[in-house]
Amino acid sequence: MVFKKATSYFTGILLLLIIIVTVIIVSIKQTDDLRTINNEITLSFEITELADRVLTLSIDNETGARGFLLTGNDRFLAPFENAKLNLSVALDSLKSIKDIRQRHIIDSIIFYAEKRFSFSEKMINIRRNNNLEKSIKLYNADDGRIFMEKVRYFINILTYQQNELLNEAKSKSNDSFQRLTLIQYLIVGTSLVLVIVLGYKFRSDSIKTKNELEKKVKEQTMQIRSILDSISDSFIAFDKNLIITYINKTSSTFFQRDPETLINKNLKKILPKEKNQFVYELIESGIESNKKVQGEVFDADTGNWLYHYIYPSENLVTLYTRNINDEKKREKEMEVINEDLRRLSSHLQQIREEERKTIARDLHDDLGQQLTGLQMDVHWMQKKLQQADPQLLNKINEMNEMVDHTIRSIRRILSDLRPAILDDLGMLAAMEWLNQETTKRYPIDIHFQVNTQEIPLSPDAASGLFRIYQEAINNAIKHANAKNITTIIEVTDTQLTMSITDDGKGIGNTQKQEKGYGLLGIKERTYILGGTFSIQTEEGKGTSLIIHIPLH
Repeated sequence: MVFKKATSYFTGILLLLIIIVTVIIVSIKQTDDLRTINNEITLSFEITELADRVLTLSIDNETGARGFLLTGNDRFLAPFENAKLNLSVALDSLKSIKDIRQRHIIDSIIFYAEKRFSFSEKMINIRRNNNLEKSIKLYNADDGRIFMEKVRYFINILTYQQNELLNEAKSKSNDSFQRLTLIQYLIVGTSLVLVIVLGYKFRSDSIKTKNELEKKVKEQTMQIRSILDSISDSFIAFDKNLIITYINKTSSTFFQRDPETLINKNLKKILPKEKNQFVYELIESGIESNKKVQGEVFDADTGNWLYHYIYPSENLVTLYTRNINDEKKREKEMEVINEDLRRLSSHLQQIREEERKTIARDLHDDLGQQLTGLQMDVHWMQKKLQQADPQLLNKINEMNEMVDHTIRSIRRILSDLRPAILDDLGMLAAMEWLNQETTKRYPIDIHFQVNTQEIPLSPDAASGLFRIYQEAINNAIKHANAKNITTIIEVTDTQLTMSITDDGKGIGNTQKQEKGYGLLGIKERTYILGGTFSIQTEEGKGTSLIIHIPLH
């Protein structure tokens, strides 16, 4: 009997010890899980704060560089210098984060932030060495804008994903808490005293941890929303059924609704499809291809130019919309500037041709007549001094030859300045004369075909087209080392097409990027004539220039 009681006591104590050990093991496991979740939350806060820091410094970098570009004043570089001092530190901190799940997004933020900073440095260097007008021509504003958009986009994605991770951590915490509560009830059934002592303490710790976790989740959520609400662009997230899951303050202000009232609403209810067909076409294209799509459209209701970005994922779609009125205004201003420059270039070309014509006429009328008179005098001296000293006769012969050579040089200079045949017989005759003179000077064959004998062009247009042809022939000989050139001119009632093909060494990628003045001059003269210019070339396989000029 005593043995049975002792056995019962022993069994009870053993069971109690097993329960205690089980409670200890489970408690340790749950505490480790909560600690792991807390570490994930801390890491999420760190990532979000660093990303926000990188965004702020990138904006300072962009603002300072843009201010310096527009003003050339060094005091506008203060935000840029601050970003220069602190951006690398923030990026290094991002690089040190070991979270593999976020690695791609973090690497993308680092990559585009560094690209944006390098672009700003390049912009500043260009501005230091040039005036505002030339600086605007030299730098490509689209690259800087794209880099900044990429930084904003990946930071938005990162913060959004962090929010998802925090929600996941909250869910894990709740599951862990529920399992722990179940174990506590089992302990109560077997050992009330032990459960009261240990369960109360552990429950108290769990509630405290849960409250801290919920507080951090709430703070993180508010921080993410604050970031998204602070941007001036529209940001809407929705599922594949177009049910809104998030909408930022800018978007809700546009719809004149409270953001909370728009959650779980269908996008079509606030953005009618019949008035926003272009947006829905982009959404459908993005969902179908599962790739980013983008496009711009003019909103007639608001009078704004909008640029939409669609970013599809497995379950969600993000619609990111920017107002590009300022960019469109700058594009219009640049078009006006380019048109003014083109008119100026045309005017300068006309002045140059008139100066060439004047110089050629003066050389012909003055110097040409004087050389002709000098030559006649030399001939007269030869006739009068036939019995003179041989040395004197040789000297006179040398003078005669020198005068002949000088007259030929003057004629060549006159032809180079302004071929008289261009004004006397027209453009086609001048081109054929140029072909003959070129084949005399260089070992090259020129094949010239034209389907008409008269072309209805104004004198200025004929002169411009002749100069284009002259420059093309010169490029083929001096730069392409061509041996054969084929020129075909086809004229219709509305258009003149001129193609110039050579068998030279072609134009490599490096030469294309350098954009030599010869090709640039041809292109500019073509645009002045209201035409189009295209080039077909392959290194080692020759070049074809194709020019279309409208006939008015």
